[in-house]
Amino acid sequence: MGSIFHVPVFQNIALDDISSELKNRGISLYAAHLKGECLPYHLSLQKSCAFLIGNEARGLSQDAANLCDLWVKIPMPGQAESLNASIAAGILLYEVVRQRLR
Repeated sequence: MGSIFHVPVFQNIALDDISSELKNRGISLYAAHLKGECLPYHLSLQKSCAFLIGNEARGLSQDAANLCDLWVKIPMPGQAESLNASIAAGILLYEVVRQRLR
């Protein structure tokens, strides 16, 4: 318990501002997107990174997705069309931790 006190989470911030700040700090910004170009397992997530995750119904806006360095797709075999935002975040953050523990 208590991860909220240790992991930076941002909500309701002007995306242009956060995107610029991340780029200035050399932090990669990835979009969780159904049209992603790669799977999270194929990324090198050893360095600092951030993810934009939209809601289940609409996903990210096109403007938000366009601010990102790369669009990442979480594989969903079967009939699922989308994932709940918290599930998507958990999968992506798990992959970050998995790679960093190697």
